[in-house]
Amino acid sequence: MSLTALSCPQCGAPLPRQAAWRMVACPYCNTKVTRSRAVVERATFREARARLEAAAGAACEDGARLLRCRGLRYRLLALLGAGEQTDVYLAERIGPLPERVTLKLARQPGQTGLLAAEAAILAALQNSTANGAAYFTQRLPQVVTCGTTEGIPGQERELLLLRHPAGYWGSLADALHHTPSGIDPRHAVWIWRRVLEVLAFVHESGWTHGDLALDHWLVHPRDHGVLLIGWRQARPVADAAAIARDLMQSAWSVRALLTGDADLPVPNSRVPPPLADLLRRCSEDAGFCTQLGARGIEQELTGAARAAFGPPRFIPFNPTTVSYH
Repeated sequence: MSLTALSCPQCGAPLPRQAAWRMVACPYCNTKVTRSRAVVERATFREARARLEAAAGAACEDGARLLRCRGLRYRLLALLGAGEQTDVYLAERIGPLPERVTLKLARQPGQTGLLAAEAAILAALQNSTANGAAYFTQRLPQVVTCGTTEGIPGQERELLLLRHPAGYWGSLADALHHTPSGIDPRHAVWIWRRVLEVLAFVHESGWTHGDLALDHWLVHPRDHGVLLIGWRQARPVADAAAIARDLMQSAWSVRALLTGDADLPVPNSRVPPPLADLLRRCSEDAGFCTQLGARGIEQELTGAARAAFGPPRFIPFNPTTVSYH
């Protein structure tokens, strides 16, 4: 066993062994020293952090819109969307460790409780113990914090901060603006399957979504992922009819995605009969949806896709380009 003697780099005097893992003062010259490269004095760290925060704050004094919540500042980068009572922004936390977030902001001052209720719903889903929770909770919106803006008294507005999902291009409602005649039916298969997988978990966790319009489906083109947002209308499962409504809404939205017509989405000749028949039945027959549930419909979709297209294969998805195979 080899032994290492620690000596002060200033005067050469022997140091206590604690210098191997923490900061110590040399007993002869009082120099503060440590062997560990990971140790930083608290005062030095706080000074460095204050300089970084001051620099970050100075960089934002350019007319950019800033909000403060729970002592932290956020810079609004871009408007992502607008609902009936809230606006949704891409924002960034200002500080030495900046973080991109999705920020939902109540439009009217004094309007409270709306976003807090949504945050409570998302927290309940994150705490689910249903099968697959470790996987599916990572594919649902994750709350950073919920509170009110700080600053001007009487002008406080409620806000909800969510972790910003990397790689998601936008909503499938946005995709319809680029593909007004509808998307390739092959893409509709994996999109609907991703939603059915999440709905199966949500329903087994005791919740329904309640608002499965296409502007609440975010798409990840590279990884073929779908993230469901807009959980304000979510409710605990009351009966089988509530679950059936979710499933019927999902089928109706896929029909709109295939035809480009949200008002009267009638499958056209490009949609193979097995897929068209399943979509029609799921969007119009509540009893059928109740009988199968999300997992049963997913199995039916797998069979319909194989009958229509043969063995599955990966097809790149570009939401801004119409491409049929």
